[in-house]
Amino acid sequence: MSSKTIIIFSIFIAVAMVASVFTYLYHNQTDWLINKYVDKISICGNILDEKACFAKNECEGIYAPACPNCQDLEFKHCQEIPSKVLAINEQEKNLCQKTGGFWYRNKLGNFCLCQETGAGKTFDKIQGCINK
Repeated sequence: MSSKTIIIFSIFIAVAMVASVFTYLYHNQTDWLINKYVDKISICGNILDEKACFAKNECEGIYAPACPNCQDLEFKHCQEIPSKVLAINEQEKNLCQKTGGFWYRNKLGNFCLCQETGAGKTFDKIQGCINK
């Protein structure tokens, strides 16, 4: 073997070792960055997991009965919430919280729970938590 081959091979081994150490030390951070990027570019319609769909504020799950005669709801697919509806939801959420309510989101929709402000309270889309 010539000395040039030995030097090139040594450089290759050194670079491979540095890359391996970097990968070992920073794999959690790179995984997190990759997942964050994928979440950012994901289109709601491409999300197949119910939890991933629910985690994105701009997405909503579509549910239907699990069988023809069942009452249990089953996740069918994920879809994007129109921007106008998102803006209305954000206004209602702010009004709810400003008037002492608790904003609650589940698979059936968004709700303002006013019971924490007192008995007999209900949410009005214009005034917030008010007496019934």
